[in-house]
Amino acid sequence: MRHGGCSQRQEAQHSKSYMVGFHQRQNPVSDHRGLSAVQAASSGKCRQESVKTDRLGLTRRDRLAVDAAKLYHEGRSQAEVAEILHVSRPNVSKLLTHARQRGFVRVSVEDPREKDTELINYLKAAFDLVEVRLVSPAGPRETYLRKALGKAGAALLKGLIRDGDTVGFAWSPTMGHVASQLGETTFRDIAVVQLCGNIGDPSLDLSGMQSFEQLRGALGASVHLLGHPSIFESVAAKQAVEREHAVRDVLNRAVEARIAVYTVGSTQPSSPHLASPMCTSEERDRLMAVAVGDICSHFVDGQARVCLPDLNARTLAISLPDLRHKEQKVLVAGGAENLPAIHAALNNGYANRLVIDVATARRLYAVQRKERQSHQNGTYVPK
Repeated sequence: MRHGGCSQRQEAQHSKSYMVGFHQRQNPVSDHRGLSAVQAASSGKCRQESVKTDRLGLTRRDRLAVDAAKLYHEGRSQAEVAEILHVSRPNVSKLLTHARQRGFVRVSVEDPREKDTELINYLKAAFDLVEVRLVSPAGPRETYLRKALGKAGAALLKGLIRDGDTVGFAWSPTMGHVASQLGETTFRDIAVVQLCGNIGDPSLDLSGMQSFEQLRGALGASVHLLGHPSIFESVAAKQAVEREHAVRDVLNRAVEARIAVYTVGSTQPSSPHLASPMCTSEERDRLMAVAVGDICSHFVDGQARVCLPDLNARTLAISLPDLRHKEQKVLVAGGAENLPAIHAALNNGYANRLVIDVATARRLYAVQRKERQSHQNGTYVPK
């Protein structure tokens, strides 16, 4: 089917926007006069033309790629695009790839589940939240969940930061995705401070340092790290570290930070904190019995009360009261295993902005509804 006779593609679930450039099409010219003799003379000229740009910075290939993308996404087949632009069919595929790589084509997927205003408004009202962002991961694996949370968390954070801000950041694999998806920004005089000590797993701690470097690059920030584990063998050892000038400076900056961004951890056996050699087997058993998870390395029960005071006294991190008093407290968390800790954090004022996946948000809705009904009936017993 030629030109205007082509049917339009139906894109029911995808809305697409395109950056367009001005294209002046040049028809190829056939020259049968001594091609081999001409090749050497013309090769230098061809190389120059291939990198020549117009006043918009577009090469001839850029302009062809934009035109090919516009035609293709308006419903033309690649064969039709090839005929209209006088290029080969394989070249159309290359032009479409070039358009994507150059950023001329941007695809956005609007997921109605992420715009569930009834769910969002309920969570905002139930937990006194300023903002709730829902995400729906593209797949079932934990990697998809972390990536979706990280992308939304990065977008929220970019809208929250102001020039001159200090941002407290508690690293975790989920928070690593926040750091990696921030992208370059134009903020000025930003400081990033570590809110709690290192996890204690060499590979995870290396990933954490890489994330802080990504934050440095994306925000143009100064970065202030504790440089010590989150859990110590003894209270005396932890207190000795806290007396170090550099550590004291980081902790003071953490207290003064206007923004805190963090996630919560679970009490699953795979939890890095529970696997720490600084956590005794007795403490591990006790935590798995009474704790719902950790908030910035502090293990808490369902009412966000510290579970093991001795363990907490050996923990290097911003205090829970200091976290609660932050102007902006951003919780980026999801997954069924983290639901109890998310609920405890929200119910006790440790977040005023939330990034959460849809499935966990719905479970949170159900838990909160059930808890409120129990309160009304006088049968609620906190864990």
